[in-house]
Amino acid sequence: MRMRRRIACLVLVACLLLTTGCWNRAELNDLRITVAGGIDRVGDKWEISYQTIIPSSMASGTGGSTGMGSQPAIYVFSMVSDTIFGARMKSNLEASRKLYVAHAKVIVVGREAAERGLGELVDLFLRNSESRESVELLITDGRAKDLLKKMVPPEKLPGASYSDIMGKESKFISIFPKKTIFDLALSLHSDAKSIGIPVATFVGEDTEENKAKLHSLDVLKDTSPPLSLRLTRLGVFSGDRLAGYLSGRESMGLSWLTDQVKGTELSFPCSQAKNKHNSIIITSAKTKLRPVHAGTHYTMLVSVKLNGNLMESTCNKDLSKPEVIREMERSIEAEVRDQMFTGWDAVRQMGIDVTGYADIIHRSFPKEWRKMQATWPEQFKRMDIQVQVKATIRRPGLIQKTIQQMK
Repeated sequence: MRMRRRIACLVLVACLLLTTGCWNRAELNDLRITVAGGIDRVGDKWEISYQTIIPSSMASGTGGSTGMGSQPAIYVFSMVSDTIFGARMKSNLEASRKLYVAHAKVIVVGREAAERGLGELVDLFLRNSESRESVELLITDGRAKDLLKKMVPPEKLPGASYSDIMGKESKFISIFPKKTIFDLALSLHSDAKSIGIPVATFVGEDTEENKAKLHSLDVLKDTSPPLSLRLTRLGVFSGDRLAGYLSGRESMGLSWLTDQVKGTELSFPCSQAKNKHNSIIITSAKTKLRPVHAGTHYTMLVSVKLNGNLMESTCNKDLSKPEVIREMERSIEAEVRDQMFTGWDAVRQMGIDVTGYADIIHRSFPKEWRKMQATWPEQFKRMDIQVQVKATIRRPGLIQKTIQQMK
């Protein structure tokens, strides 16, 4: 028995001696942590930009106050190469630390790169174990490199603010739902082969002086920045290429049509006065889709149920009466239907199935789909929708009468 214990102890000691520990460790002091990346095209080459964190600035106050003076919390540098990964490796020519991209939250895509196609970007993220498919995508009208260089007050890390803006928008407004690299990869292997990605633009007085301010920490000292980053429209992709845009109202209709509304604010007019409006916050919404066909013609039955709380009312109506609440609910239903048909008309005119209805039809009618798959873009343009909306106001608020009635 003792001999067995001694042999077991010797084996255990031998295993401990053979254990090498963290052979592939990477010290934090040796890494350049990336918070956001940018993709641009320069001729036939890729220009890759990285927004990286300056640790000394993050550890200090706003903007970073070190022995060398005030400095931003981020540094942006770019490299050009034939491939995206090649540009990343060339960063070692000017970086004293190894580039670490696992914590990147957002990839900003310039307009020219988006129009050329993002297939290579998807290939890189799916093939490389270090990159994460949960990285969010953002399109810009200009160059991604220029957007990454601009500060977004009051945050010290602009790249993190891009992600926060898209997250809050998807949760509370749902006009431009956020999309990830994984979502783009799924769309490329779907029947519809289309996806909508939010577009960000700096809005305000667009002058060279104001643009220059956003490149400096001085903008953090202003009570109101001259330019502010805003999600303005939806970029529609056909395959991996940018093919067009949807406005805010069109994109909101698309969100209703595709069950992507998590929460939003809805304004609707009073029945007796069109120049007065009410405001409701949607707390829950569900869209159900069912395709039907007659011959070669397809119709999508869209059923929407939503609940909300009344947040503001300018109508001179007594909200304690059930008929008044029902009248408001009918106005809400009419507004949602109008948004849905606005979005539907826009995507059908494009001829791009960003709704993803091709996948639903494929699952429902697999035999018919094999016959019409090659001609789906033409079939999609001829497709119709039938919309049914049921709105319920759960809470009319803490007061039953408007302020005008109380006077």
